[in-house]
Amino acid sequence: MSSILSNSVKSVNTSNSSNNSDSSSTEIINIHQCFENFDFDFTDESLIDSSGSDREDEEPRKQRGECKLQYAANEYCFESSPSSSSSTATTTKRGGGRCNHHHLLINLLNLTFLSININAFGKRFDDIEWNIESNKMKCQPNAGGGSFLSEIFSCEIITRILDVQLFKTEMEIKYFFINRPMTDYLINFRHPYNLTLGVSVTRAYAHKRKFTKFDAYRLLTKKLAGINSSTKNITNARIWKQILHIWCPSGKIAKVVKKVYNKLDEKLKSNTVVVVTIVNCKWVFTNIR
Repeated sequence: MSSILSNSVKSVNTSNSSNNSDSSSTEIINIHQCFENFDFDFTDESLIDSSGSDREDEEPRKQRGECKLQYAANEYCFESSPSSSSSTATTTKRGGGRCNHHHLLINLLNLTFLSININAFGKRFDDIEWNIESNKMKCQPNAGGGSFLSEIFSCEIITRILDVQLFKTEMEIKYFFINRPMTDYLINFRHPYNLTLGVSVTRAYAHKRKFTKFDAYRLLTKKLAGINSSTKNITNARIWKQILHIWCPSGKIAKVVKKVYNKLDEKLKSNTVVVVTIVNCKWVFTNIR
């Protein structure tokens, strides 16, 4: 994808970690009007440079009032390796109509790795018009740490993309054993699935130095092991699967994370969908409003 389309198309590229087949199947789902009055744009990775800054001049867009975008069509592109029993090497299907979130859910949960690029136009935390779910999280107590702002932003992105509701915040989740890894929040899919998923949020960046493969390995192994532990430890909800939401300040760091992830033990990542989001907002990483 070479540029943002005039009708503000959002692109989400996903890939399955399985490399058992050289061929791949692709399914494209069109989702209409599910990001009305959203405060940021889903973009092609080429629009965000290695430092995570927006290449496009922001001022003309702000003068034209384009920071609050009305989306007419949002395109999510899924790529995954087909099963060995698949009769065709490549399958492409397009669907239209209003938000086909059920179809999106089925495809997402069959994947293991998904990447999203967001151009937030340098918006400050307090300038974003948060949805109901994110506002609920803002008003609830937090377990502490320096990632509260990134957790709220994660809730905003995940609930909008999947059309889910916030089920429990961090302090509402109960555990068998204390002093164990915790899940940041739970989401619940509406009828007909009624599935509950956990979401753990982290940030992949190194302060004033290069983010390395070792950094990615340490982050992924720690978080994925913690997710497996917390899933078994939760008492007041039945978790079917978890999402590890990783914020990255640049496409380069996201690629490092993906390369390391693909080499990890399958047992470590078997019950987790990794969502990597590239965003150009410093407060996501500094936790300073």
